[in-house]
Amino acid sequence: MLHFNAFIALKLGIMFYRQAVEDLKNWYKQPRRKPLVIRGARQVGKTTAVRLAAQELGVKIVEINLERHEELNAQFQHYQLDEILFSISLITGETIEPNSPVILFLDEAQATPAAYSCWRYFYEDMPNLAVILTGSLLDQVLQNYQLSSPVGRIEPYFMGPLNFDEFLLAIGAEQEYHSLKRLTLDSMFMIPNSWHQHLLALVRRYTLTGGMPYCVQLGISHNFNHVSILKYQVDLLQTFRDDFAKYSGSQNATRLNGYFKGILGQIGRQFSHKQAQELAQMSSGDNRQLNAAIELFIAARLFYRVLHSYANAVPLGAETKIRISKFLFLDVGLLLAARGIPAQSMMAAKLELAGKGELAEQWVGQQLLYSKATYMNPELYYWHPPKSLVQAEIDYLYVHNNEIIPLEVKSGSNGSIKSLHSYVIKKQAQRGIRISSNKPLVEQLTARQNKIERKFELINLPFYMLNQIERLLI
Repeated sequence: MLHFNAFIALKLGIMFYRQAVEDLKNWYKQPRRKPLVIRGARQVGKTTAVRLAAQELGVKIVEINLERHEELNAQFQHYQLDEILFSISLITGETIEPNSPVILFLDEAQATPAAYSCWRYFYEDMPNLAVILTGSLLDQVLQNYQLSSPVGRIEPYFMGPLNFDEFLLAIGAEQEYHSLKRLTLDSMFMIPNSWHQHLLALVRRYTLTGGMPYCVQLGISHNFNHVSILKYQVDLLQTFRDDFAKYSGSQNATRLNGYFKGILGQIGRQFSHKQAQELAQMSSGDNRQLNAAIELFIAARLFYRVLHSYANAVPLGAETKIRISKFLFLDVGLLLAARGIPAQSMMAAKLELAGKGELAEQWVGQQLLYSKATYMNPELYYWHPPKSLVQAEIDYLYVHNNEIIPLEVKSGSNGSIKSLHSYVIKKQAQRGIRISSNKPLVEQLTARQNKIERKFELINLPFYMLNQIERLLI
């Protein structure tokens, strides 16, 4: 369970705790741990989580920012671990031995790409030394250098913004957090209307703030004054754009900015070859340049591609239609800021109706991306039927054990579920999930299409219960 350590949080300038800290502590306590590589976008809290974990463990952390010490790259290229530790000791003033009870933390590793390949030798030659490597642009650099990956000798950890449950704990809504944990499929329909509306208000607050740690901290410190939060969100978006020059290579930074803006406008929509051609032409580029830019954005974890799956079996990625996909952005709060959507419009409408439903898809997708094990690269899939059947899609496919469950983001009881009917019949599904602003409810329905009928169970969940799905399905 997440918990709060006020002294440590205050010392590091934050006021809340994250699940990643507990995960890092558990990693350190493993008797045969592997070197850890933390992946995540800029400013999702990677460095702070490592520092907090070390403080909680009472373990000294030897931290070095590789952007400031690029001269170490030559030593990493030759895999001379003793020389590397000696140089780091000189730089930091801390003595590091193979059995030292410290955490060696190398940050901004994209500046020294050879460090990643060298990580395997720490596992083989210095297994008792706890080492962590991270860098917001690391994946891009690895693609450019085409370095070998130390498969089986490192432990990956994927980190994103705060999810809604972490947000509740961060803002002190512990009662709300624990009340959600007590709900079951049998009891959730009894939630009082007043409590339901209160939780939806917190959903709106999370939507405006987003899950970027400093945005949440600003909200806590400034009583969720949206002006201060928005200013930081705009500044952070500009930082992302400034990064384009660092990894553009043959791409023009201005063109990359055009692609970035264009993809932001496509969030939650089907992105086909036709849309790609139009976006490339609008940015004075071609499809090849656009595809290269998309790969750069995905490597920076600014965007996530939601692929179409035929949904015949697990894993969903085994059968995909690559030419058709959707995109999600890093964070819903940043998406609002990037699109210039006024906060007042979010307060006046249901989330699933705001922004033509695309904001709700972003909200839900953002939670689902990091709902699985943290060692798994976040991925999502969706489904749509053949054109000859009906033009409706399933927003997301949720895998529970080996069951593929269709998940729709719809406007409550009035939302059309033709796509669910189509999926249930075609895939012989036993149940589906609908996310909306309505109260939770389990319904027994009959799917009908082309004179074919099939009974199925529809689990209606409000946005605030999204992160309870795995527990509820057991």
